[in-house]
Amino acid sequence: MMPELPGATGGEFPGPCYRFAPAVPPGAAAPAGAATLPGAGAPAAPGASRWRVLHGDLLLPVVVLRESALLHNARVMADYCRDSGVSLAPHAKTHMSPELAALQVDSGAWGLTVANAAQARVFHAFGFRRLLIANQVVDEQALRWMAAALRGDPELEVYCLVDSEAGTAIMDKALAAAGAVRPVPVLVELGYPGGRSGCRSLREAADVAAAVRGKHRLRLAGVECYEGSRGGTPDEATLAGVDALLGQVRDLAGQLDRAGCFGGCEEIIVSAGGSAFFDRVVSVLTPPPDLSRPVRTVLRSGSYLSHDHGAYQTLSPFGTRLPDRPRLRPACELWARVTSRPEPGLAILGFGKRDCPYDLGLPVPLTVVKPDGASRPAAGEVVRLNDQHAYLRTGAADDLAVGDLISLGMSHPCTTFDKWRVMPVVDDDYQVIRMVRTFF
Repeated sequence: MMPELPGATGGEFPGPCYRFAPAVPPGAAAPAGAATLPGAGAPAAPGASRWRVLHGDLLLPVVVLRESALLHNARVMADYCRDSGVSLAPHAKTHMSPELAALQVDSGAWGLTVANAAQARVFHAFGFRRLLIANQVVDEQALRWMAAALRGDPELEVYCLVDSEAGTAIMDKALAAAGAVRPVPVLVELGYPGGRSGCRSLREAADVAAAVRGKHRLRLAGVECYEGSRGGTPDEATLAGVDALLGQVRDLAGQLDRAGCFGGCEEIIVSAGGSAFFDRVVSVLTPPPDLSRPVRTVLRSGSYLSHDHGAYQTLSPFGTRLPDRPRLRPACELWARVTSRPEPGLAILGFGKRDCPYDLGLPVPLTVVKPDGASRPAAGEVVRLNDQHAYLRTGAADDLAVGDLISLGMSHPCTTFDKWRVMPVVDDDYQVIRMVRTFF
């Protein structure tokens, strides 16, 4: 069983979903407020007590999460971070699910990473109290929320990034106007020419850190970068660029510490690490630099929990650059039906761009299940998607027929979860055992 949030009892949702809940048996009345999948069908067979994907109990298409893969991936990443002496603040923007975030925290995560204040607000509403906004926050409405949340919740920690003196000035002014009662901890972001956010030089980063020191409502807590945008393939040139950026982050931490920029901090945070190059973060930033106070190295990987059948199969260090570590397992699968065989060699499937990601590759066919329950590996290639249709090219002699069930693997978790508000979690027999919700 997946862990529940601390203090959770029973299977009902008191208002918005904030923990795992058991599936409602087909035909049974749902508890008040319980998360149920709209349109669940009748029992799959006499005496059936759970929805079963392969028995047609769910409206299709549907993306399911395999519980065994989620638990495996959470354990693999937690073990790696513990053995490497680093902390994990998984990027929850991948799934935006309080239940999955609870699994990550219960597996040992130090906190959660989010992309903006709106996402921070969601997770704080569900009881998470250490949030790292991996972005600059210069919107006044967001800063007003931050000031109010910190004022109303003494246990809340919200970190964010700074990369300009102008940004520090906007933050300080807006926080003062909002009545901030304690300073917001910030990390100076280091970038690289042609990249996205982040100071382009150590000198510029030092100037931003100095600007933070002059602001009453900001406190410098550390330094960070995002190395994942250095390249889309783990080739030698990309890895060299990643290592160079991480080396600059290490140098920046030492430079700012010698300048006395971290006064008042119990520890200095050094953060990096998406889901593709976190092994390089461990290699370059551990052991941490020898500074005047303890250093916490924080990884922010997000896609590891669900993994995928595409890009991250190649990008993940587990089983590749880290051959002694177990490989991650894809947790997300899309199930649909064959709706048309309009011509030899072509099958039309009942899903499309509204249902699955397509930015880092089209879905790949995995398994075909015939009406009698017989299954076989799927053949062919998805070559095109419309809003609600997929074009599968197969051999002319393929026995794929209208009404067959087909499962597909997808690439890029970050554009999978945002298409679904409720996602079934299934066991390895595709029996629904609980639901999770997303809050995009």
